[in-house]
Amino acid sequence: MKILHIISDTVLGGAQRVCIDLANCAVNDGNEVAVAAMSGGYLWEQLTSNVKQFQLNNMEKSIGFKDFKVVKELKQIRNSYRPDIIHLHTSKPGILGRWVFRKEKEHIVYTVHGFDQIRIAHKKFLPVEKYFQKYTGAIVAVSEYDKLNMSKCGINKNISLIYNGIDSVQINKKDTFPISIKEKKVVLTIARIAPPKDFDLFINVASAFEHKDVAFVWIGGAKNKTLDDLRFEYNIPSNVYLLGDLKNASEYINLCDIFVLFSKHEGLPMSIIEAMSQGKAVIASNVGGIPELVSEENGALILNYNDSEIAINKILENFTLRNLLGLQSLSKYENNFTLEKMWNEYKKLYLSLLS
Repeated sequence: MKILHIISDTVLGGAQRVCIDLANCAVNDGNEVAVAAMSGGYLWEQLTSNVKQFQLNNMEKSIGFKDFKVVKELKQIRNSYRPDIIHLHTSKPGILGRWVFRKEKEHIVYTVHGFDQIRIAHKKFLPVEKYFQKYTGAIVAVSEYDKLNMSKCGINKNISLIYNGIDSVQINKKDTFPISIKEKKVVLTIARIAPPKDFDLFINVASAFEHKDVAFVWIGGAKNKTLDDLRFEYNIPSNVYLLGDLKNASEYINLCDIFVLFSKHEGLPMSIIEAMSQGKAVIASNVGGIPELVSEENGALILNYNDSEIAINKILENFTLRNLLGLQSLSKYENNFTLEKMWNEYKKLYLSLLS
């Protein structure tokens, strides 16, 4: 097969991780693979040397007049590369790619990495998504939650469910954080500091543990803001450590006692799957596809500040419980969220479209 992946942003996130891993798996499986995305960013150096790269000079995350030039760039790729499968990731490439490759619509796979980004955050684009479903061989939801909400919103043609997966072997383990942390126990988050991620809740909960020898560590930066900007903008407790964007952030997960993710909406967070693969108890917001990853078996789902404080305190104070929850996380990962399982399901989908 000749497979072309198209994605917009190249800063590493869940969608980018899936794109990279699927491209590398396909090449290792004997396929010819290319990736098209905006220039710059960590994505390019994560691809194996056998993956052909098309850097889209006019691609931007936001919608604008440059998108007409992106369409022209994609048409050039279409004519020169002529893929058998066109795999589109996230909403903007999902629209532009389906327009450019509409004559090959039966061979288009569109993965929606978190439908709430469209349904809630950018609902004005729902009619566009509904219209373009006719130009899609398969639309992939990454959670049962997303699949159900797509159907409720009238996007119900050729829908498949494929869970995100990771290869835990690829994750190296760091010995220490890049800065000195004096507290004995660590609660860790890996996420960008943006409205969908509840940074306010994180620092409010951290303040309740300021005198309990518990560090709250956040890996991930904010767009157009420095760490000093964030410290000025927010009242940061003394036990909160902002590390900013770190390459291969998942390599620090083994250093935490609990992994947390407070969100206002989510798809199926890769960071939680990474934490599960390292046998960590997880506390996360009861939104989106998170309940398909987290339950009382391997952590706790929370709705508010009180839930968060109680759950963190309970798990931190009980080593036996924390260890048991971590083992359940690992088991759940191995059964449902491995990279091998994800790639096999996408490969089966590709072949079904070609046949």
